[in-house]
Parts: sequence; C-alpha cells; structure tokens
Amino acid sequence: MRVLMGLFSFTVIFILAGCRKEQAAGPQSVPVKAESVATQEVRSSWRYSGEIRPDKQVQLAFKEPGYVDSLHQLRGADGRWRDLQVGDETAAGTVLAHLRRSDYEASLNTAVGQQQSVEGALDAAKAELDQARADQTKADLDFQRAEALYSAKAMTRPDYDAAMAHHDGAIASVQASMRQIEARRGQLHEAQAQIVSARINLGDTNLVAPMPGVIVEKDVERGTLVAAGTRAFTLDDTRAVKVAFGVPDAMLAHFRMGSPLPVQIEAIGETLTGRITQIAASANRESRVFNIEITLPNGDRCLKEGMIASVRIEQANAQTVPVVPLTALMTAESGSNNYSVFAIREREGKQFAELKSVRVGQTVGNSVVVEEGLIPGERIIVNRTNQLNDGTAVRVIK
Repeated sequence: MRVLMGLFSFTVIFILAGCRKEQAAGPQSVPVKAESVATQEVRSSWRYSGEIRPDKQVQLAFKEPGYVDSLHQLRGADGRWRDLQVGDETAAGTVLAHLRRSDYEASLNTAVGQQQSVEGALDAAKAELDQARADQTKADLDFQRAEALYSAKAMTRPDYDAAMAHHDGAIASVQASMRQIEARRGQLHEAQAQIVSARINLGDTNLVAPMPGVIVEKDVERGTLVAAGTRAFTLDDTRAVKVAFGVPDAMLAHFRMGSPLPVQIEAIGETLTGRITQIAASANRESRVFNIEITLPNGDRCLKEGMIASVRIEQANAQTVPVVPLTALMTAESGSNNYSVFAIREREGKQFAELKSVRVGQTVGNSVVVEEGLIPGERIIVNRTNQLNDGTAVRVIK
C-alpha cells in the first residue's frame, strides 16, 4: 500500500512539473512578414490650398445724400427691362444709380443767379469808376487853374482850398471805385466757385462704375434715402483673378516674382497656369505664414470669387530618401505627422517587435517617405501590426 501511495505521489509531482514547464515556455511567437527599409529617388512636392479672389474690388458709395431716383436698367431673361441686380456685368462708365436731381439743380440755379447778380454789380462799379476818372480829369484841370490864379494872387485862399478839396475828393472817388471793383470781382470768383461746386454735386447724383466688373453686392433700391458715404454696390473686376495662400518661411525660396505656377481649380476640373504677382514682405502676425498671390487670366469669367484652388510646388532636384510600405505604419497622433512602425530586434537568438516613432513625408505610390526615425536597411514588420505590442515575440515568414 505504501508503495502504491508513493508511486501515485511521484506521478502527480511529475505531471505538475510538466505543467509548470509548459507554462514557463510562454505564448507562441506571432508569424509576420518583414522588409528592409529601402531607398528611392523622389522629388519632394508640397501642396497648398487657396481661394479665388477678384483682381480688384471696389465699394461704390454716394458722395451726396438724397433719394435713389432710378437704377441702371438691363433686359432680363424674360425679355423685360429690370433694375440692376447682383451677378450682372457692367462696363466702365455705366451709371449704376441716380439720386433725385431737383434739389441739386435748384442749388445750381441759385449759384448761377448769384453770379449774374454779381456781374451786374461789377458792371455798375466799372461805370462808376469811369465817371470818377472823368471827374478826376476835370478836377485836375480846375486845380491847375486854381494854382495859377492863386500864385498870381488872383484867387483868395478859401477858394484855393475849396479847389484843392474838390481835387482830392475826385482822386478819392476813383480809388473807392477801384476798391469796389476788386470787391465785386472777389464776389464774382466766389459765385463762380459755387457754380462749379453745385455742378460737381449735381454730377455726383450719378453713381458711375469706375471699371468693368460684376456686381457682387447691392445695398440700395429705388426710393432708398441715402446719406453721404452710404455704400450702394460692391463691384469686382474679374477679368483676372488671384489665388491667395500662405506658406511657412522655409518655403519662400521656392517662390519668385513673375514665375509661372500650375493651379488646379477643383470646381471646373482644370489646371491653369498663373504667375506669382505678390510675395508678402512680412509674415502674418497671427498665422506666422507669408501670403502669396498668383494671378490667373479669366477672360471667359469661369473663375468665381471663393472657388477653391490648389497649388503644387515640386523640388527641382530628386533626392534619395528612405521609404517604407504604407502597411507598416501605425495610426498617427491627431494633427501631426508622427507615426509608428515595428522594427525587428533579436535577443538571445529570438526575434521581437520593437515599437519606433517615425516622421513621414509625402506618399510615393504604395510607400511613404521616412524623414526621421529609420535608416536604410533596417528591417520592419509590414503586416499584422494591429496584433503586436512593443516586445511581442515574432517569427519572420516569407
């Protein structure tokens, strides 16, 4: 009996030892595929998104106050005449709106009447001057005779003094008439200036388009009472348009004034060629990027304000860079280019997955450029990355 109990105990111990040995062996390694980090010649490129803007935009406002009497008329799609509205094209010099002119015509008529009155007063002053000069001529002769008689003692002192006073009075009358004429001439110049001002104000009752363009905003209708400076229309000149976008300082070397650049317009599905017409001299204080503008011809008016455009910049010379398959990448951190990959590491004759952070660049086919974190020739895992953790035992299969 004791012998049987001994055999049973030995058997139990042997089985338990076998279980502990099996547990110590741990989980089996994960079969994975691995590739070496390759190199490839690529030409780096950068894509920037911008929006279409008009070449020029003018906000048209009334200089004078008044009631809007009429708007420019166009023939509508139904064949009837209608007032100017948003989306209509206008030529340079088109009178877009009229203010009521009667008040300004009255001011002009008043100024004209004032000028005519002053001209009449000036003519009268000139006649008075002619009479005063005639009186002075006669007074000069009378005074010369009085001097001769007084010298010959043929005239009394009181008569001589009276002749002198009459002569001095004639001279004073001429001078007064000349001053009156100068005053009337000043009044005439003022009246003429009032006429010019009244005519300008009357002309400003017409709101004229300074350039050809498209009406993009309309803020008045017939009968609207406007004050001086009230905006009536916003006019865009879209014969040429601009694509505006921002770039960091490191990219400024890729842009030169006047250089041609392809611009992809998503709305029309075409790529057009424009020229760089503006490079900001300083960075935007908020975004810290430099604003760039590309001008595109728009003769057919197919490009509209607000359309999205893409600009692609390519590096002049190709560079040899490390690349890895897209399947090797783990999910990036939100809002960054930081990804992770699993590299193969060997310890004590076994292979393990080692998690490494990498910074990637542009995509090239089914691969992506690695800018930082890996070196050419380093082996990485290209499948089953979602089944691995840092330190997981792996087995490379073909």
